[in-house]
Amino acid sequence: MLTSLALLACTSFPCAPDELLDSKGVCHASSTTGGDTAVDTDHNGLDSGTGDSATDSATDSATHDTGTPDSGGDTGTATTADDGWPGVFAAPYVDATGYPTVKVGEIPDENGVDHYTLAFIVATSATACDASWGSYYTIEEGPSAWDSSGEYTLYDQVAALRARGGDVMVSFGGAAGTPIEAACGSVDEVVAQYQRVITQLDLTRIDFDIEGSWESDSASVERRGQAIAALQAWAMSEGRPLHVWYTLPVLPSGLTADCVAVVQSAVDNGVELDGVNVMTMDYGDGTAPSPDGQMGTYGIDAIEALHGQLAAIWPTLSESELWARIGTTPMIGQNDTSSEVFAVSDAEQTRTFADDHGVGMIGYWSINRDHPCATDTTWASSTCNGSTSVGDWAYAAVFAGYGE
Repeated sequence: MLTSLALLACTSFPCAPDELLDSKGVCHASSTTGGDTAVDTDHNGLDSGTGDSATDSATDSATHDTGTPDSGGDTGTATTADDGWPGVFAAPYVDATGYPTVKVGEIPDENGVDHYTLAFIVATSATACDASWGSYYTIEEGPSAWDSSGEYTLYDQVAALRARGGDVMVSFGGAAGTPIEAACGSVDEVVAQYQRVITQLDLTRIDFDIEGSWESDSASVERRGQAIAALQAWAMSEGRPLHVWYTLPVLPSGLTADCVAVVQSAVDNGVELDGVNVMTMDYGDGTAPSPDGQMGTYGIDAIEALHGQLAAIWPTLSESELWARIGTTPMIGQNDTSSEVFAVSDAEQTRTFADDHGVGMIGYWSINRDHPCATDTTWASSTCNGSTSVGDWAYAAVFAGYGE
């Protein structure tokens, strides 16, 4: 897995009281949920490297329907899932612990996007079976920030987004921190932490971002699958829709063997996945040579290869049903791999392919980065897209309205 360089963000914001500035110029809470001071110096976002990406899952879990998830198909005809989400959808990732907290309830006025994936839920430490936002914020309080009007919270912003017809999915895992499934010692403990997050935010959709060494950690892989199956049984007993996606790293040639095993483990444990979302980013020159102008093509190669891999896992599904279980999540603009830049033209190519094939999910890392930088960069900032000439919400403009 590639690791992002610790570099300053293109734009800076003053930290609020009781906030600390990390090495990338991002403010975080100075006290963690465990009460100790901690500043994140790692790359908190999706990070695929030589194959660390994917998120998606399928089925109407309130009924445990094992057929295809609701889909707009390949004709652009919009459908609606049992929880009110579009049958196929765009939900860019939000780095929920980045400062300032993204105002998801207000930015749809600017960018037209009304569904988001909030990231990431991890354990407060490697040995604490206690869910948190990036190890910085408790589940009960959530991230918050300050502006000229005072303090505001992520949860208030989620409420405002829902009031206007939007919604959020929450992602567990990511490139930094310890997954809940690794920190907790039993399936029941893991389920309890999942339920805590779901009930706090009244979620109908969750995502599991599994990357890096966790792809091959058999204990946490099995515990996760068992826990999600139990969670879906609980949701069904409560009459609650619960859609589950897995997010995994990918190469233009498809998932690695470890990542295929992660998906197979979930299926074998009885998890009903809405689909598999892959991180179409940071491939490396060895597997994606001369990437300039080809990042859209490499991303399409990756999901076409994934389509074949999922056909082996779900052999009874049709071509269109398989496409509805596939997601793609590029890293917009400058990737961690310095030679890779996902341009607006690559986004347009991706959108066209998704429209034509009924791809189940489009994400991107991240909405925080959908802004121009003060100077052109060859490293991935957490707050801008790497270019001075690619303006605010350039990528949101391409993907907004997908499936609606």
